[in-house]
Amino acid sequence: MSLNKILLIIVIAIIIIAGIVVFLASSSVLKDSAEVKFGDDTFALEIADSDKERQIGLSEKKSLGEKKGMIFLFPESTIPAFWMKGMDFPIDIIFVNGNKVVSIFKDVPAPKNETDPLPNYQPSSPIDRVIEVPAGTVDKYDIKEGDEITISL
Repeated sequence: MSLNKILLIIVIAIIIIAGIVVFLASSSVLKDSAEVKFGDDTFALEIADSDKERQIGLSEKKSLGEKKGMIFLFPESTIPAFWMKGMDFPIDIIFVNGNKVVSIFKDVPAPKNETDPLPNYQPSSPIDRVIEVPAGTVDKYDIKEGDEITISL
């Protein structure tokens, strides 16, 4: 085989590998994502597992799609306080310990303006995960305290 053919094969292989890497990087395969099943319904969740990601949360989003949300992961059980700073839309907040729903706050409103005091939302007992979904999700999918859920990270 000539040197030109070998170089052509190497270039084509590099292009194919680069294409695969770009595809995987733009798909959910390499992104921080998770799934949660409430009964038979599966939701796609973005993961917030660093202090910075947990602080920002959904505040940089303008809305959430159907069966979309965010899961906040904590390294150990805790009783965190959540607020709606910078939020543009209402949400349901689901506090989870392991795979059990501990506390729920439904239809938590976005602040009307930046000067309003922000209430805190805390679970009734220690948790290690929090799931935020669009307002109305808890009622629509009949999610209740005490429910067992399946989380795939």
